[in-house]
Amino acid sequence: MKSVSIAKLEEIAKNTRRLILEAVAEAGSGHPGGSLSAVELLVTLYFYKMRHDPKNPKWEDRDRFILSKGHAAPLLYSILAQAGYFPINELKTLRKLGSRLQGHPDFRTPGIEYCGGSEGIGLSVGVGMALGAKLDKKDFRTYVLLGDGELQEGQVWEAAMAAVKFKLDNLTA
Repeated sequence: MKSVSIAKLEEIAKNTRRLILEAVAEAGSGHPGGSLSAVELLVTLYFYKMRHDPKNPKWEDRDRFILSKGHAAPLLYSILAQAGYFPINELKTLRKLGSRLQGHPDFRTPGIEYCGGSEGIGLSVGVGMALGAKLDKKDFRTYVLLGDGELQEGQVWEAAMAAVKFKLDNLTA
């Protein structure tokens, strides 16, 4: 874990909320509610818990983060920008034609592990990443953020049962 004060995490969270609202307002569309609902979770993961390197986004031993509720992309983009994956001023291009910051995560954006679209798939992808890590004897963790609506999808529960079956103690949903 990284050494960072609660006050610093609170400051990052406050800034994240501002960046989300500014980006969505500039775009004229988006999902601020879904993004604002998980600010503290992502601030804690990216600035306290997860192992990652903005200068080397494909580092083999990095922890993985999957945004299964892809409509909360403004949140993930705001976190990645503050962490140094790309310039903060790029957030103003959210949902614009030609931008790498689209309405759902896009692989063109540094730090994106999964291009979410249909809800309910993210946990299955996370199970695959966590199982792959076990098979390859890697010690990275996989984190998956799910939305409340997708928890009713059968695929989510099948993925959860698979995680138990394969003893994926390197997966957090």
